[in-house]
Amino acid sequence: MIRIGLSDAEKRDIVQRYIQNHGITNVYAFSWESFHVSFDVDVPIEYYGYKDIIEYKPFYHLLEVIDERSLLVFNECMRTQNRSDLTYNCAHHYCNQTPHKIVFETFPFIEDKDDFMILLDFLDKGKYKGKSFDWSFLHDEDVRAKPRRIIAESIDVGHTAKALQEYEKKKVQLLDGLGNSDPDTIPRNLHVFVGRYKAAHILPGLEYVARNDRFKLPNVTTYKHVERRDYIVIDFPHRRLDFNDFLKTTGMRRVQFLNTGLKVDQHYFRELQHWIGRLEEFYAKASLCE
Repeated sequence: MIRIGLSDAEKRDIVQRYIQNHGITNVYAFSWESFHVSFDVDVPIEYYGYKDIIEYKPFYHLLEVIDERSLLVFNECMRTQNRSDLTYNCAHHYCNQTPHKIVFETFPFIEDKDDFMILLDFLDKGKYKGKSFDWSFLHDEDVRAKPRRIIAESIDVGHTAKALQEYEKKKVQLLDGLGNSDPDTIPRNLHVFVGRYKAAHILPGLEYVARNDRFKLPNVTTYKHVERRDYIVIDFPHRRLDFNDFLKTTGMRRVQFLNTGLKVDQHYFRELQHWIGRLEEFYAKASLCE
């Protein structure tokens, strides 16, 4: 089964009930290290980090002990969009040894619905090998979602004519110096650059998050150090996965973004809105948790 958007308590309940209903004798639980969940179960359980999946010693141990009465739990293990990733392939070897698999994810994909095939591969790699995503798959398998709806709000701080001039100059400099480098570095660098026009709008008493620690303020933290609270976004991380992790860690449902109105800020905000739209489309077509 695949369950999307559940709390840790709900995950524990699902695992307990599955064990009781299916005669499970052993549980092997895999989690991305930052989102580890402990399960209160009456059978032996072994815990592994996502990074352990590919390690030599755990790999051969698990191939020996997993059998048809074992339950595998994959918790927040969608860590790359590469469906052929070596870690996924190692996990599929474990999955082939038992029909009992539970896959938990906060969001159904990293970037778009095609990523959901990664979760289906955990259930049955052979069945879905070579297949592209189809909405019918949501109903062919035991898939349920508890919508975690995200709202994006723009806090418009504006920009001056001088700021626009500096921005255009910086863009030209980045283009001229690009050479053979990845062109995606240009919007990444511009997005950080325009943070200078947001500094005056960072207010005491509120918490902010930025891509790095350049602001040197006690109420501005980086994505690596966020806690479970609300933050106002100064600039977004480049990778969607990093922002998804941010939402998981903080529990935020409303994303407020300091927006200068310059094109690079508009681009990142628009990309977030599009991602939310894809999320809503998935929820609309999936069977929802009762």
